[in-house]
Amino acid sequence: MRYLRGILVVCVAWFAAGCMEFQYGITLEEDLSGTADVDIAIDLDRVAYMSAYIQNAFGGEEGEPSAEQIQEAREEILQGMDEDDDFSEESMRAEIEPDLPDGVTLVYAKANREELLTTVNVRFAFDHVDKLKDIRLDDDDEGDDEGSPVDSEPFENLEIIEDGDQIIIRSEPINPMEEMDEMPWVSDEMVEKLLEGFAVTFSITSPFKVEEHNATRRDGKTLVWEFNLETLKSGEATGIYARLKR
Repeated sequence: MRYLRGILVVCVAWFAAGCMEFQYGITLEEDLSGTADVDIAIDLDRVAYMSAYIQNAFGGEEGEPSAEQIQEAREEILQGMDEDDDFSEESMRAEIEPDLPDGVTLVYAKANREELLTTVNVRFAFDHVDKLKDIRLDDDDEGDDEGSPVDSEPFENLEIIEDGDQIIIRSEPINPMEEMDEMPWVSDEMVEKLLEGFAVTFSITSPFKVEEHNATRRDGKTLVWEFNLETLKSGEATGIYARLKR
């Protein structure tokens, strides 16, 4: 289950950003209980491209990798994925449930794979929204995060502040391009290629009055934040902020 675990623990990180679409949705009740959805679509075709590109770079070759090199990288990835063919909900529950914090339960966990495209859909129920930051999706004993560009805590940067009748929800900016800037062998062309199709959508639905927010759009009682390549290139990437009133 190591491949599946890697799918489940991944969050916005520079290695994965260009080949993923993330959707995070939180639905709040009056008492701040509710549900949280984590939906991820992973297209490893771009990882195959990057693998071939890096091999060229370290081999002293310049320019784009050949179609043959990319295909060879795809086949290596597929071979590794084929070693983990258990995508049942029972197996996913066995991976996730033991480490969930008190007050958080797994409603469902689903995964589907077609060639190099994998989709994962997970829903949690919580008795208080502040407990979301304690959700961890890896096995601490195996140290799956060590040295890997993944984040096993999908809501760790989400901050909930209650002040009287005010509720402030905020999170840090999402910008994987900053990580790439620290790697001199990653060219602008490569960044563009990797981040093509990158998308993160974060939504909050609540019964409360919205006093302030920096959401991309509002749909009734739902605030929606959307991040993509154009957002990153514009330098306008922001964090998530909303001030609600009970």
